[in-house]
Amino acid sequence: MRIRILAVFALAATSLLGFAPSAHAEAKYKIRWYLGHKNLDYFEEAALNFKKEVETKSHGDVSVELVIADRDDLSAGLGAGSNVAAMVEKGEAEMGHSFTDVVGGLDPRLYAFEAPYLFRDYRHMEGVIEGPLGQELLDGFQAHGMQGLSFTYSGGGSGVASVDREIRKPEDLQGLKVGVYGDALNEAWLTGLGAKPVTIKHNLGNILPASRSGELDAAVITWRNFERAALDQGFRYFSMPNSTYLVSVTYINQKFFKSLPAEYRTLISDASRESGRVERALTIELNERAKRAMVGQGVRPVYLNAEGKRGFEKALAPAYASSIEGLIGKDFLRRIRATADGPAQPAVAVDLAGR
Repeated sequence: MRIRILAVFALAATSLLGFAPSAHAEAKYKIRWYLGHKNLDYFEEAALNFKKEVETKSHGDVSVELVIADRDDLSAGLGAGSNVAAMVEKGEAEMGHSFTDVVGGLDPRLYAFEAPYLFRDYRHMEGVIEGPLGQELLDGFQAHGMQGLSFTYSGGGSGVASVDREIRKPEDLQGLKVGVYGDALNEAWLTGLGAKPVTIKHNLGNILPASRSGELDAAVITWRNFERAALDQGFRYFSMPNSTYLVSVTYINQKFFKSLPAEYRTLISDASRESGRVERALTIELNERAKRAMVGQGVRPVYLNAEGKRGFEKALAPAYASSIEGLIGKDFLRRIRATADGPAQPAVAVDLAGR
């Protein structure tokens, strides 16, 4: 896997934060943190906050090097994980950060974020991520020689962007060729509603050309990624908002983590959780900005009332029963639904976090 070191990113850490590691002492512990996605507008501030927090509070004993992976696809070597996760598991890198769909093969429960209409809203997501279920998911990495540290949205609430059709009821998806990440959960729910899933992974630049060539009629996407991919040039509608969620996870090599003094393990865990909260708040804000910008360009958001949402939930029940419950676990899904809303994030208005 080709990797490019973030020399510019490292400089940004100094200029944006007014901080640089101590030059007079070599760090005792070095963390190479491989980031498995390139949409750093979601994650840059959070990553820099983590770097500053760890290096400052460890008094230079721990250094953090930020690295972008050119790709983070499923690895043939692991068979069930990502390129980045494979490196971290083998100890070739100390930390990794990946979309949950990419590392879902390590623990299929991570696919839950893509399960349609499972999460009520961002407040419900916070209740899961910050609660016992979130910790269970993070601890699930231990089976692969890693420890999960925190969740970020790195995308957040997704909808279905379509070229020329509003999606107000399940029947509206019939026959549509829908771009998706390409995992079993995407296949289950879209096929169950009569659509044809088309794997595009996280290659945003391929969506518009594929729509123009007739390969795609729609795509599961966030507002921010809709804007990044310039889909306003060919897609007229954004339907089913926040029906699924694009989520990422940070994890660390377990052997390396256990080799650290207890106070540094606590520091890294706390700093990662805090950086995750920063990123999640920023993602909500970025999606709201992108929505306003795209609506200003003529894109029509399509909202569902309570009855319309119940219609989708009813239509999706067979897919849950036949495939999704078996993939994620029926009891785990039940526990997600039963989880209470989390508190509003301090950096986000309550009404915004609840959308």
